[in-house]
Amino acid sequence: MSGDGVQRAHDPAGLARLYQRLRRPPTAHTVAGALPVLFFGDLFTAEIATVGLNPSDHEYVDQRGIELTGGQRRFETLTSLGAASRMTLTDDQCARAIETMRSYYQREERVYSWFRGLFRVIEAMGYTYRAGQVAHLEVVQEATRPAWAELERMAPLETKTLFAADREFLRWQLRNFAPRAVVCNGRTVFDEVRGIVERGRIVSSGELARLTWYVGLGHVDGQPIGLAGWNLPLARATGLGAEGERDLGRLLASELRRIGGL
Repeated sequence: MSGDGVQRAHDPAGLARLYQRLRRPPTAHTVAGALPVLFFGDLFTAEIATVGLNPSDHEYVDQRGIELTGGQRRFETLTSLGAASRMTLTDDQCARAIETMRSYYQREERVYSWFRGLFRVIEAMGYTYRAGQVAHLEVVQEATRPAWAELERMAPLETKTLFAADREFLRWQLRNFAPRAVVCNGRTVFDEVRGIVERGRIVSSGELARLTWYVGLGHVDGQPIGLAGWNLPLARATGLGAEGERDLGRLLASELRRIGGL
């Protein structure tokens, strides 16, 4: 997978698709000046993809809504790139934004705390983000302000439109970069991914503390892909704790290997 992924990093058609997504105009509640987060970490080398709903606004701004700068910056913005708008981004500016996304986990002090639970799950599965074995994707690539749950209440048409448009980009990512397995943080995300892949089905499930976990299989362009997930995002009160999250990772890895999904 790694060699194929690195090759795709230099594929003109693949880069064109990534650049096209970066240049798509923001919606009304996109964080001002933010770019869509196409991925966290090195998708070009990753064997596993974790998936969330959408990026937090705190990847771009502080608690007061002021853009992160200097050593606090996590991603490139229109300001950091010196661009007037997304639509005017040059290829060089797009390439710089993508390189910053690929190196997200290499700057440990800037990784958002939301990832702590996923770190423990994934490391217990035998993989790490920092080694380039795992990348994180989003069903919706736009960071919004307000956060997604509130945005769904106040602007349901906007969230529906984002879901429809960004789902297709996620489908393309899974086809083009072909991770061996996808690990979904929350039932909404799991259902979305299961609907995106071909013949996605749940093979086994169970309970751990307040979580219900699921493991299944799907296909992407005829190739099998493992599916795993759970019902509650790890940032909520799951009852797991740090060791419980590691137990979840070991359990999911065992189940995925048992059914040939890892």
